[in-house]
Amino acid sequence: MQTKIKDLMKYNPVTISPESSLTDAAKKMESLDCGILPVGTEDNLEGIITDRDIVLRAVAKGRDTAKEKVNNYMTTEVFYCHADDTLEEAAKAMHAHHVNRLIVKDDSGRMCGVLSFGCILRNGNQMSDIHKVLECTVGKKAA
Repeated sequence: MQTKIKDLMKYNPVTISPESSLTDAAKKMESLDCGILPVGTEDNLEGIITDRDIVLRAVAKGRDTAKEKVNNYMTTEVFYCHADDTLEEAAKAMHAHHVNRLIVKDDSGRMCGVLSFGCILRNGNQMSDIHKVLECTVGKKAA
């Protein structure tokens, strides 16, 4: 039986408003111990903001994160997988889009979770599952 995304993903991710400040986003990430926040609502996802977006696009350029808004720094192209997808399918999507995280949708197309490499590694997967992910994301046989 293949591992399904619904068995690995983080359910019910906390969203943030596009009008929130980058400081608010960073504080929310810290309190939730995560590196990604979906921007918008479950029904209207406008993008994602990551810790990397904040650091590279704002902090490294000397921007005032208390004044800068999420919507000016978020990534608007969001990649998805579905809760019933297999781990291998999700890994292939991550590789194809060059991302480390995917938003997870349910059968009705609503956002229901987030899948990250951390989710995969922390959920006690078999080494064979981790090997498959590495194989798919690296694009060749993992050593």
